[in-house]
Amino acid sequence: MTKFPLLALLASLSTAAAAPETFTVMTEHNKHNAVTIELKTVAENFTGRTNTLSRSVIFDPQANTGSGTIAIKGTTIQTGITKRDEHMRSVDWLNFNANPDVKFVVTTVKHLQANLYQVNGNLTLNGVTKAITANATVRHTPANATTRALGAKGDVLGVIAKFKMKLSEFGVKNTTANGGRVNNDAALTVKFIASNK
Repeated sequence: MTKFPLLALLASLSTAAAAPETFTVMTEHNKHNAVTIELKTVAENFTGRTNTLSRSVIFDPQANTGSGTIAIKGTTIQTGITKRDEHMRSVDWLNFNANPDVKFVVTTVKHLQANLYQVNGNLTLNGVTKAITANATVRHTPANATTRALGAKGDVLGVIAKFKMKLSEFGVKNTTANGGRVNNDAALTVKFIASNK
């Protein structure tokens, strides 16, 4: 007689465990978060970086599905040289002074194997939004002593996503595509940790 209520309870617990949860970027620990953009010019290769990320993602660790939005302010990206940063933010390059919002909105997530995923979404850069695909590593860690040491109150989601893009597709001027000094290819890497509490 007692088996059926127990089975019902276990089933309800299993269903609850499989529900998607919202993970918010832990902005108070930005040393763990970073967006980097690798750029090339006729004279040098260099990397711009910012640790200021925001927004949240929804992830279901049982179904391996997700969605969400990650955003940064392009004006916070630094390359280590002030003059170069000023040029990068100007209308002659990435135009962050006029269009500072850089945003990636996830549309679909495909689980490949283990912690590897293919993430499709829309990237907004320089006021232009284009569909783009990223290869991502996603690690879900249930709350434990290590996650609490990071300052997380709940489970932790660690994400590293890598994109490749053509700057000319986002209206960026002075690329090799139109005879400029900046290479048209750029690589964007997004890394962050988020918690569901």
